[in-house]
Amino acid sequence: MSSKKQASGVTPASALAARRAGLLLFSGEDDIGSQWVRFVLGEKDVDGVAIEWVKAGEVNEDWMTLSPAQVLPTLADREVVLYPARLAVEYLDERYPHPPLLPVEPGARARVRMVLHHIESTLYELAKAGFGQSQAAQKARKSLREELLGLARMFPTRGYFMGNDMTMVDTAWAPLMWRLPSLGIALDSVDGMRPYAERLFAR
Repeated sequence: MSSKKQASGVTPASALAARRAGLLLFSGEDDIGSQWVRFVLGEKDVDGVAIEWVKAGEVNEDWMTLSPAQVLPTLADREVVLYPARLAVEYLDERYPHPPLLPVEPGARARVRMVLHHIESTLYELAKAGFGQSQAAQKARKSLREELLGLARMFPTRGYFMGNDMTMVDTAWAPLMWRLPSLGIALDSVDGMRPYAERLFAR
């Protein structure tokens, strides 16, 4: 998707506003948080979402206008601009309540958020740091593998991570598990992980 630029290279505000008439997602193709938001959009079956791909090394004036800190993903819904991924997916769950991905009961909702915090703050960060052959990348992959082994008993033999119904936790696991083979971590290397991952991929 491209937009007409003024001579200065700045997108006219009216043009950006027109493109924000509905949902606009600034997404990185290989960004794990961006894929998480796209997965949630798919689960919610949201139509008419405009996705603008942000590529490394390329200037995207619209994205820089809405997200001065240049955080991916960035979700814009008219006057609402949200980032990072965690805030975007929770907003989508409230904006499009069917099917619900966060439990209604406060205790269950708190448990989901605790798991999400660990996935996003620990596992996602290790996955991001694990690409490449540097010593730091190798250490990150080792730590990620150990984290997954520690969680092996929690991967469900049927259903989903928190029970019979899919929750936001499952949507967070999906992009991480999708990337594991490219990090040299086989889905079969952790007991119970492959069947669970394949249930998510099938969606």
